[in-house]
Amino acid sequence: MPRVKHLVRTFVGIRCGPGAKKRLHAAGLSLQGDDPALKLPAIEDLHLTLHYLGNTPQEDLAIVGEALEDATEGLPPFEVEYRGLGAFPSTERPRVAWVGVQEPEGGTRLRDLQRAVGRALRDVGYRPEKRAFHPHITLARVHAKPSPRVLEALAQGEAMDLGGEMLSEVKLMLSDPTHRPYHYIDLTTAELG
Repeated sequence: MPRVKHLVRTFVGIRCGPGAKKRLHAAGLSLQGDDPALKLPAIEDLHLTLHYLGNTPQEDLAIVGEALEDATEGLPPFEVEYRGLGAFPSTERPRVAWVGVQEPEGGTRLRDLQRAVGRALRDVGYRPEKRAFHPHITLARVHAKPSPRVLEALAQGEAMDLGGEMLSEVKLMLSDPTHRPYHYIDLTTAELG
């Protein structure tokens, strides 16, 4: 009889630091207001996703962790800025409200890191992401038609500027299936630098 693999939902991400979490969470609360259509993630779960793996065999977790160490080796920490408000799939029909993540002065270290992670994961048997990389932090998930105030805020969100921070760690993270809404557990941490 073949052995059944136990699968867990995983992704590679970067957790926001304490100061950025407070600013991002406050922005989410401001956007949400009294609109019950928006559900905010827990402040401790604010993160930037670099690569979604999905259902991952538990026996692969150590190999994926080693791949992250390989991907981050020699890459220095770098600064990002949190600015611009938007939504997926669109600001007219939002399912996810987000703040954009970008580097000052058009830097490329974040995209370089995301590509390095993708190559390292490919080398251990994981497919590249099909979606284009759109660096963002999820502020809220939208579970019903939001209020006109929220739709207007999303439509005019380009001016949002929540400051920045230095990024220095990449994590293999687990989506905890026993916790709703979403909660994430760190499995492996790879340091930059």
